[in-house]
Amino acid sequence: MTNITERLGVSYCQCIATENNWIFREQPIGDIGIDAHMEFNDANGKTQRLLAVQIKSGESFFKEKKDGNIIFRGINERQYRYWTTYPLPCIIVLYNPKDRMCIWQKLTSETIEKIGKGYRIAVPQNQVFLDFNSNGILKEFTNLPNYITNYNFLLSQKIFMQIIERGGIVKLHAEDLINKTLGVRNVDLIVDDGEGEKTYSYPYLFPFATGIKVFRRLFPWADFFADEEYYNDADYNQWRLSDNCYYDSEEDRWITIGDSFEEFRELLDPVRGIDHCGEVVEFMLIMRLNDLGKSFLTVDRYTSQPRPYSNAKPHETAI
Repeated sequence: MTNITERLGVSYCQCIATENNWIFREQPIGDIGIDAHMEFNDANGKTQRLLAVQIKSGESFFKEKKDGNIIFRGINERQYRYWTTYPLPCIIVLYNPKDRMCIWQKLTSETIEKIGKGYRIAVPQNQVFLDFNSNGILKEFTNLPNYITNYNFLLSQKIFMQIIERGGIVKLHAEDLINKTLGVRNVDLIVDDGEGEKTYSYPYLFPFATGIKVFRRLFPWADFFADEEYYNDADYNQWRLSDNCYYDSEEDRWITIGDSFEEFRELLDPVRGIDHCGEVVEFMLIMRLNDLGKSFLTVDRYTSQPRPYSNAKPHETAI
């Protein structure tokens, strides 16, 4: 019966993974605690994420509940070290054949808690295996140190930083839906390196974040400034609606009674958008390197070259 219950869990996970376009590879050779590997590929067949999965199937694993979690115990020191040092990021999946509840949690030193001589882990009951939210989280789950992940993120945008450094122009264009909680839906970089213009699209969603908050998350190496030429008509219309001028119908012209258009413009936010009828805010921003961008290019130039003394390590000596 135990083996049948285990097979039900593995089969169910394989089915759910396949439905969500993950490649599921069962690991039939007995080991300390990996039942399968899961692989997710992009549209071009390039591997985007690899995960190791430990599956526990049975009604008995769901008996202990606390604060919206299922508490899984019985993790020993050997399993803890195995999972937290495994080359792939690891997750545990709990499956209940009775009601088909299937939930998961990351197996990391942060999620596994030491209790006496053993360990336990809290698996959220609402963290359903490969539902919409979990699928997105697992596609991003990695056990690489943060500094490597963040460096690779900056490295993917190095070309834009280099173009700006060499005197090229990089502009950000986006339309922010004001009344939607999903944030900016699409961000385009319009890049002119002096030899031609190209557009790069970043169709990312940032719930409850809008405008400049999204841009600074996507491109932390840049400062942003309004494209004055692109904003000229919108700024002029805004100036005409202000208290700085009025329209003289007899003379058929706008008469300045306060700040001139040029003075009015100098007071505007440099990272402003163009409001289209209170529904959409459009941005066209010129990007320039900030301190992070300049420092990254300096570090990248150093780390990209072979260094004859890179293997030298300090050795502590007694005083």
